[in-house]
Amino acid sequence: MSQAPERPELKAWYQLLNDEGYRFDSPDAYHRSLLDGAQALLSGGVIDWDQCENLKQQADSAHAEALQQAVARQLRDPSA
Repeated sequence: MSQAPERPELKAWYQLLNDEGYRFDSPDAYHRSLLDGAQALLSGGVIDWDQCENLKQQADSAHAEALQQAVARQLRDPSA
């Protein structure tokens, strides 16, 4: 996103998106939280449909990256 979000609710969503600890420790819960958060922002009138779809795409991309890194970690150290 080219500009910083101004609404506190949207800022909180982006803070969650950037929470690497949560993303890599619990990728599925992280993803669900982002999707639920995007839906709540839409339902609350903070964002419109297109913005919600954009947030969901960002959530999907971050989730895919977290899963790829988890697989790579597992391949490097199967006992982890």
